[in-house]
Amino acid sequence: MEENENKETAVNKEEIKEETVKTAKEVKETIKNVDIKKDAKATTGFITEMIKNPLTRLKEIANDKDNKDFKYAVVLAVVWLIVNAILDLSSYSSLDSFFAYRFTNHFLSLIKTMIGPIVGIIVMAIIVFAMNKKNKKSFMTILTSITAAQIPVIVADILGLLLLISMSISKLLTPFSMFCTVISTVFTYFAIKALFGEEDNTKFLKTFIIIQAIYYVAYLIISYLEIYI
Repeated sequence: MEENENKETAVNKEEIKEETVKTAKEVKETIKNVDIKKDAKATTGFITEMIKNPLTRLKEIANDKDNKDFKYAVVLAVVWLIVNAILDLSSYSSLDSFFAYRFTNHFLSLIKTMIGPIVGIIVMAIIVFAMNKKNKKSFMTILTSITAAQIPVIVADILGLLLLISMSISKLLTPFSMFCTVISTVFTYFAIKALFGEEDNTKFLKTFIIIQAIYYVAYLIISYLEIYI
């Protein structure tokens, strides 16, 4: 029995490695072929669909073998990176202060802030990929589903750019951001539930709690690198 468990672990590691390499290549190709005007409009439509009918859309994404929505996930991830970079840079009094004393530390801090949410999506996707043994999905499908579930948080971060105009808006944005975080958690639940192909909420709740527990252990470990997912 122990041998079978070791073999299964080895297979999981190999599968994750293969899927990660495949996904990285797909991300590279997608970014290379992005038509900013066309894809920005299409991604806006994708977000609108998610807002109008989120549960149905999440189920469609989770069961789409062709990964038609993967490019939207990539565009959203890139936008999220840019927004995080702008928000981090805005914390400095000027660009001169960013390039001043201890520039290396400032630059590393910027990179960590930018990639934090994306690392979070990847970590969650790896956990789901490893645990979802009965209803196997490609890593791209899982990434797309998890990213789609984060749309409320992404929208909240984009609106956070309004703080660059006036800090008084924080009175409205802070509760809105908290609300969006809750909604994204709910979306994540239904996205993973669809990926697992589980219809029974009571039965799946235990699995979701385990996934979240593993995720937060990963959060604690990664936070030691000052990367907050």
